[in-house]
Amino acid sequence: MLELGSNESQPFGEFYFVEGDHIKFAIEVYGVSVSVAADSLVLSERLFEVADRAMLGQCRLLDAGSAIAEHEFVITESGSGNYELTSVGEYTTASGDLRQTLELFVRILRIKISQFAKGRVFVHSGVISWGGKAIMIPGNSGSGKTTLVAECVKRGALYFSDEYAVLAPDGLVHPFARALSITNGGRKWSEDGIPVEKLGGRAATEPVEVGAVVLTSYEPGAEWQPERLTPGNGIIEVISHTIPMTIDAEFSLKVLKSALSRAIILRGVRGEASDFAELLFSFCNREF
Repeated sequence: MLELGSNESQPFGEFYFVEGDHIKFAIEVYGVSVSVAADSLVLSERLFEVADRAMLGQCRLLDAGSAIAEHEFVITESGSGNYELTSVGEYTTASGDLRQTLELFVRILRIKISQFAKGRVFVHSGVISWGGKAIMIPGNSGSGKTTLVAECVKRGALYFSDEYAVLAPDGLVHPFARALSITNGGRKWSEDGIPVEKLGGRAATEPVEVGAVVLTSYEPGAEWQPERLTPGNGIIEVISHTIPMTIDAEFSLKVLKSALSRAIILRGVRGEASDFAELLFSFCNREF
């Protein structure tokens, strides 16, 4: 049991509990356990809310004190409306207001889950489905994958993700259909992005096999003349976008081979996303 103040144990509800001056809870997401401590119940509840939303409802609350979490966060109010977030054992961020602190908490949480997820491999990639098969668009932040995904969704593609391709050992890609991180004049449409429904699209609910991997970046005026890669060379290209490679390279490679061995893998620069989406669909209609 965890200690409260004067050596007395005091469980706090079924899942929340008190440890010293903090209200704590623990969650499991994709097999990764995380504990979060805050200096008020209100803040603890808010942190669970934003964590669960960020991980699309995949957070499972653990019984109080039932296990030692693999990763730990501490968030405390530091005065004047500012908060301090500590990722225990790693680093402490500078103080920021509540919104900044919550955004940073979500960002670090996603990084940890994508690195250490059990039974899944996270790849930085936009993902849509066309003709019953997934199209992966790997790329780093700022590469234009969200813009391209949005244009595809507007034209009828099923939305999987603008951030991660979540691959299972059987080679299927699972939805991670968060609100799209679309910007408007350098600012997000809202705190949580824009729901795919506002683009006239639909979010996927079931996993599918990977039909194509498109390795591309935007260049003004570029003409799409892709090079078709072998599965082996395609996997080498995707490795740099595969988040848990430094944690478990053997498992990551096994899953990549399972997912991409039958996929069409294309590499080349593209022009405007709206024009490219039409070219991509025409290609897939012929090949799928």
